[in-house]
Amino acid sequence: MKMNPRSISGWIASAAIVALSACSTTSSSNPQAARTAAQAANAGNFSSVYFLGDSLTAGFQSDSLIDTSQPHGWAALVAQQAGFSIALPLIAPPGAPNQITLVSLNPLVLGTLPGTTIGRDNYVTQPTDVAVPGALTNDVLNTLPLLNPTTGQQQLNQLVLGYPGFGYGVALSQAQQAAAANPTTIFLWIGNNDVLVADETGMPSSMTPLATFTTQYQQLIDYLQENTNAHLIIANIPDVTAVPYLTPAAEVLAEASAETGYPTATLSAILGIVPGDLVNPTGTAEIPLILGGKQAGPITDSGFLSLSEIAAVQAQVTAYNQVIAQYATYAGATLVDINGLFAQSAANGVVENGIPGTTAFLGGLFSLDGIHPTNTGYALVANKFIDTINTSLKKSFADVDVAAIAAVDPLYPPYPGQSAARGKAASQPMPVLPPAAMESMKQIFGPR
Repeated sequence: MKMNPRSISGWIASAAIVALSACSTTSSSNPQAARTAAQAANAGNFSSVYFLGDSLTAGFQSDSLIDTSQPHGWAALVAQQAGFSIALPLIAPPGAPNQITLVSLNPLVLGTLPGTTIGRDNYVTQPTDVAVPGALTNDVLNTLPLLNPTTGQQQLNQLVLGYPGFGYGVALSQAQQAAAANPTTIFLWIGNNDVLVADETGMPSSMTPLATFTTQYQQLIDYLQENTNAHLIIANIPDVTAVPYLTPAAEVLAEASAETGYPTATLSAILGIVPGDLVNPTGTAEIPLILGGKQAGPITDSGFLSLSEIAAVQAQVTAYNQVIAQYATYAGATLVDINGLFAQSAANGVVENGIPGTTAFLGGLFSLDGIHPTNTGYALVANKFIDTINTSLKKSFADVDVAAIAAVDPLYPPYPGQSAARGKAASQPMPVLPPAAMESMKQIFGPR
């Protein structure tokens, strides 16, 4: 692996400064004055940009970080429309983890791409999108890549954050890499996994407590304020219960009734779910076992969110977003209301090329994992960032052509074998995920 000695020494020097500054406090009566002035001056300056966050900023799609999907993420689209450069940590097929595929529409069958990824397409390139799938708020500041990862999450940390730093003995977190580069603008979208874990576990108690989240978010913002001259563009958190990863219990009961002939009331008593609950893939996988006599009912607590648990998750999202808004104001940041965008999409859907798209499974806006957007969904997210930048920072960047993306998006209806007229009927309940995908999602998005 050959590298430019000057660029290496400069990066190491920057990394050393970051490490020292992280361990020290203020050294003058007003050390932030120059930084604050530079941050204000850099509002709208996209000459150098970093992206921090989780899978949503990494361009993760259908349970995978893969080079065929990453360029369709919102970060790459914003960079394209705004005319600034971005370097992605592109991962070779079949991705990390192996990407979920649509094997058959009728009957609905999901699979995963075969094989094992060789890792990064280019280990020498320093990414400027260092968002790591599965990252919690604390991880952005404090989690370093490991030379010898053992878990799926650690492997993703290494693939995104480990290179090219390992080549010259440097291991830095997302925030530390941004500080070493000292860009003019930093995009930050984090906190999603701190609440999303409840979808995976079926238990709101697994979410990061509000007090802990507040402390961690404050520490992250303080670090970026004290160690970079960047203007921050910050996004808030969508309602994580309004994703097709969770299927309404009413739909589950109706489908089971159609298949078995049992009344929905009988099935409700057997399965322990009622209309208003939301069933996750763990729960949907248990249903045929219970009805087939291979597992005692009801669905385990990890398989669904009750109505009261849904309310608890939504209240946590609201509380997190209040914290995010508070610290965005404190930092003089630009705040992007992604929560509002997802709510609008869930309520109204979209129409592209005359074909409706919805937030239901196979509705065109969410990929095959039921959590991450499709190419079309990411285009909508990109436009929300662009529109907010244009309004708040007095720019005139053109929006992404969503219709053009939807026209060639393999996960926007109509699907193969469907007519355009039937495309609007494509959405259906989340199916049972392939075992490998179930396991990888538990490792990445489950509790630690």
